[in-house]
Amino acid sequence: MSTLHKYLIGFSQIYLIGPTRFSKIKKSFANLEEAWQAPQSALEKIGLEPKVIAEFLEKRKIIDLDKELERLKREKVKVVALEDEDYPKLLKEIYLPPPLLYYRGELPGPNDFLLAVVGTRKPSLYGRQITSQLTTELAGSGLTIVSGLALGVDALAHEAALKAEGGTTIAVLGSGADRNSVYPRANGQLAEKIISQGGAIISEHPLFTPALKQH
Repeated sequence: MSTLHKYLIGFSQIYLIGPTRFSKIKKSFANLEEAWQAPQSALEKIGLEPKVIAEFLEKRKIIDLDKELERLKREKVKVVALEDEDYPKLLKEIYLPPPLLYYRGELPGPNDFLLAVVGTRKPSLYGRQITSQLTTELAGSGLTIVSGLALGVDALAHEAALKAEGGTTIAVLGSGADRNSVYPRANGQLAEKIISQGGAIISEHPLFTPALKQH
């Protein structure tokens, strides 16, 4: 894992530093190591708000980056940075994409076709039937199905993709990508099946992040 990844992992754990503030930080320092070690005065100079600086300085004291790398290895969670060639190509095109993604499994290839299938957590009988039917056909045609692992339509879409011959699917989480953080718990086995069949579970959140509404 590169030095870039190491410091990205650190910044990803500062809750108040999202893509917008991180972009400002990245442009203001020669490299991320310098940014990580920056004194308060330098952070104030680039225009970060006092509450953001306070959180950063406090969290930086207790985050051991080498131990974070060890935890990732232990949890079998990998990372991919925006600068990496295997970062999902379409995600790179959005405004302020996540600087770092955590994942287990295999990322889609650059020439893979992806389709998002999402919906209500309480689908009707017809909704359940049509979701399974359409998704199985789409996955069987070579599309990689992307959803959110939630109850209802999301889970149905993942399951239908896995039933298709050669079907693969990706779950994008609002929690950490480690096994214990997968939410809802009822879909934990589904998450492992997604990984075992060549897909992935992906998150922009660090290890052990709970599934909160704002995620």
